[in-house]
Amino acid sequence: MLTHRWHLLITFALAIPAQTWAQADTKRAEQPEAAQAFTQGNLLDTFGKWKIRTGLGGNSYLLIGKSAGGGESQFWLNCDQHNLITVAVPLMELSGSDRLRSHKITIRSDTGLEREFSLVVFENFVAVAIDYQGGSNNKVADFLDVLRASHETASISYGDKSFVYDVNGLPAAQARFQELCRHLAR
Repeated sequence: MLTHRWHLLITFALAIPAQTWAQADTKRAEQPEAAQAFTQGNLLDTFGKWKIRTGLGGNSYLLIGKSAGGGESQFWLNCDQHNLITVAVPLMELSGSDRLRSHKITIRSDTGLEREFSLVVFENFVAVAIDYQGGSNNKVADFLDVLRASHETASISYGDKSFVYDVNGLPAAQARFQELCRHLAR
């Protein structure tokens, strides 16, 4: 199990363009190009602000949520053939001098359910939670519980940033995503 987790993190590293590494000491006002690399797979379906794409390497799927309004932020869920589910939250405006190993991320539903996580920060642009189904201390399951508890919106915040996500369309998107993920795990 542990070696597959490292394999996934290495896959994240390979998807990061070299120019992003070279610009690590500059402030980024927009979604990092490296985060956009994870949205390059084939678009399979759209449900409002939610999209399902093929993931890196073709043996995974991504469920991508874009924030309400201008869609200035996003996060994604990734599933693969090993039954591994990953949550990734791109971090906006971090500089290379921030060199964080983990970052506190809070997700809140409009119904009041809230969870705070300390997620691993990878290459100073994305906070990642990796959990196998059925594992104890399952951050991914807790993250998904907050999304499911939301009626109209959910928000993700870290530092002084907060992004609101419209959850209309999420139940249908999540059902399709789960169907695709179950098919992969066979």
